[in-house]
Amino acid sequence: MDTFLIWSNRLAAPCRAVAKLCGWLLLVLMAVILYDVIGRRFFATGSFKLQELEWHLHGAIAVLCFGYAYIENAHVRIDLVSQHLRRNTRLWIEIFAILAFLIPFMALLVWYGYDFTLRSFQRGEGSPGGVGLSHRWIIKSAIPIGAALTILGGLSVLFRAITALKRPDLVEDAL
Repeated sequence: MDTFLIWSNRLAAPCRAVAKLCGWLLLVLMAVILYDVIGRRFFATGSFKLQELEWHLHGAIAVLCFGYAYIENAHVRIDLVSQHLRRNTRLWIEIFAILAFLIPFMALLVWYGYDFTLRSFQRGEGSPGGVGLSHRWIIKSAIPIGAALTILGGLSVLFRAITALKRPDLVEDAL
């Protein structure tokens, strides 16, 4: 059972590393927003590129951190019903949900997101109207990468949940 915990930690490592990078990106996002707001308010400057950069950074940060949110149990969960269930029942539901829903759905996002990104790259897609950012494939690549990280996070939680079922003494809080 210790092997499952080792693999759980290994699978969670990329999610944690990307989350740290996204933490730094939040500072970049904050700087871009401050520059844009101060420029618009006091110097009558404005840029579609800055606004798009804000949206792109915000979207990338959100999508790339789904896996981290899942391993840290920081995602939205409806506890109204589950709080009344036994611990093992909650663990079995989590295992089923990961295998039946999370992994297949995220695998589809990786598959179609890769194609989505590739087509954008091949076409040299940029912002509509030509006044915004070019290289739209960069932001679109966050979709399959974020989905792959979510799969890793889901597998990490899956291994932790299996360990919690078999050896509750090894895992304090699996969910």
